[in-house]
Amino acid sequence: MTQEFLQDAIVEDLEQLFSHYTLTNSLGVNRKIQVFSQFLPFREGDDEETDAEAPPEPYVLVKMPSGELPEQDAQQNVDVKLIVCVCDPALNRQGYRDALHIVNEIVRHYARDGIVANRYEAQHPIRWAVQEEAETHPYYFAAVGLTFHAPAIFKEVPET
Repeated sequence: MTQEFLQDAIVEDLEQLFSHYTLTNSLGVNRKIQVFSQFLPFREGDDEETDAEAPPEPYVLVKMPSGELPEQDAQQNVDVKLIVCVCDPALNRQGYRDALHIVNEIVRHYARDGIVANRYEAQHPIRWAVQEEAETHPYYFAAVGLTFHAPAIFKEVPET
């Protein structure tokens, strides 16, 4: 369960980090950045063309694609990918700047304050990327790659 707890803690941490930061979604409605675990939720019955709350953007998706337990009784290394999506319909195609601003906030936050939930420690290097082509206009994507040290899993030894 350590990985799930880490993912939940990062979601909560990012929700707090971006609690006062708003951007417009694809309907032009100003809203807070949404933070989701692993996958975007399905929207049942929502009409994304008329319901201002239906589109998920702007969002940060907290994905945990892999990890490693290097040896018995050692800390786990958990890879975390943070996927950022913003929407900017302006024809100047500068939406990447909003995505990059979110990336910079995340990088500064974890470089400065790398402990999450008093038990998970962000490691360096912290990697980031912005999409190279804007073929997804009006949607712009970026990502941050982090590795966290998670508590060790100890071998259970029966008492004698």
